Amino acid sequence: MSVPYSLDEIARTTDEMAVRQRFDQRNRFWLQWLLGFFFIVALISLLSGRRTDTIADILAAAANHVLIAWLFWVVRDSYRGERARLPARWFRKHINATVLTYVIVQFALVLFYTRSDHDWTGWVMVLPWCVVAFRMSIAEHVLLHAVLTGAGLAMPALAAATPFRGNDASGYYIGLAVNNAIALAIEFFGWYRLRKRTRGEWNERRTAAREQIRMRDELRYARELQISMLPECAPDLGWADLCAISLPATEVGGDYYDYFVDRDRVALVCGDVAGHGMASGLVLSALRSGFTLLRDSLDDPAAVLRRLHDLVAQTSRRRMLVTVTVVLLDRNAKRATIASAGHPPVILRRANGSVETIDLYAPPLGVRLPVSIPQRQLDIAPGDIFVLHSDGIYETTNADDEAYGLDRLQAVVRDHDGSAEWLRDAIIDDVETFRGSAPQADDVTVVVARVV
Repeated sequence: MSVPYSLDEIARTTDEMAVRQRFDQRNRFWLQWLLGFFFIVALISLLSGRRTDTIADILAAAANHVLIAWLFWVVRDSYRGERARLPARWFRKHINATVLTYVIVQFALVLFYTRSDHDWTGWVMVLPWCVVAFRMSIAEHVLLHAVLTGAGLAMPALAAATPFRGNDASGYYIGLAVNNAIALAIEFFGWYRLRKRTRGEWNERRTAAREQIRMRDELRYARELQISMLPECAPDLGWADLCAISLPATEVGGDYYDYFVDRDRVALVCGDVAGHGMASGLVLSALRSGFTLLRDSLDDPAAVLRRLHDLVAQTSRRRMLVTVTVVLLDRNAKRATIASAGHPPVILRRANGSVETIDLYAPPLGVRLPVSIPQRQLDIAPGDIFVLHSDGIYETTNADDEAYGLDRLQAVVRDHDGSAEWLRDAIIDDVETFRGSAPQADDVTVVVARVV
């Protein structure tokens, strides 16, 4: 039986499955020790030899060695899981049956080999104690000791040398029955304790796994909900080529972007909540709702950001900080209006190939201070490219803990004069190449607008 490692497997594992799994693990371990013990016993018997040994005795001892060696190989191979060979895979599914069969066969071989002397009486009394470490079902334990007791009762009639006469036989039979009864009682006690402990442990593991699954599903749903709040695709404008992407570092990211079209104007929004995770996602949900309600006022981006500052500051008692940049492109006025609240600078690539950064210094939304949102207007012309981005771009680090930086970002913008999608993909590819094998530490968002 395979060991469940995933949360879903643990949650689906019943008490009975867990008990059987624990029993199988224990039985596989103790079977190896029993095989090793009987291998040494059989080797000593084979090497010592007896004058009374027949060809059948020698063949039985040799066959016993082969059986032990093969079974030991099967048990060891079973630890390889799905890579195990067919006999080992069968053994994993029938461990108890294998233990029962081996013990009975080994007992028969021992009694056959010692039938001509008095040694079989010792094995009849010792072997029941060799199996007390195994944990099987009650019926299997009873069956095993019934076979051991029955063989012990039959041996006086089958053995070539009977070790007792007359009244000594009654003592032997009573001792045989008591010996097996005590061993069986110990096995029942161990079976009950291990079963109870396993059920308690798995009940705790299963409860914890189901709670983690519930949280995982809620985070997955929150991620799907957040993704659904982002634009499914950029608006199709004849005078502006738009493209964007947001790559969260966790299930629920803290970055946000959007487009708001009003006739011959389009407002580009890029925001970032401090941190990432569920709390950031909730704040971004409120921020998006605010932008949607105030979309008719985006002809004055700074005024909209001031009102959103009040929304963020008053929504929660816990201080949450949000950086936002709004770029309003006006086709008729051939003008861009840029407002920013603590967000990374907008990168502007002019049609002539020159690149500049537009950095408007202001505190983020949500601070407990009076806020003044700076705003700047620029003339635009066909071929101009605006790049909005989150700090996850230039703060990306590689394996040597070196930061990507704004200079590299500006170089990519300068060297890629093409469509908005092409530039967006070039930025993301360059950042991922720079990061290499280092994990993504922060959300990454890029918004590109090219004036046509």
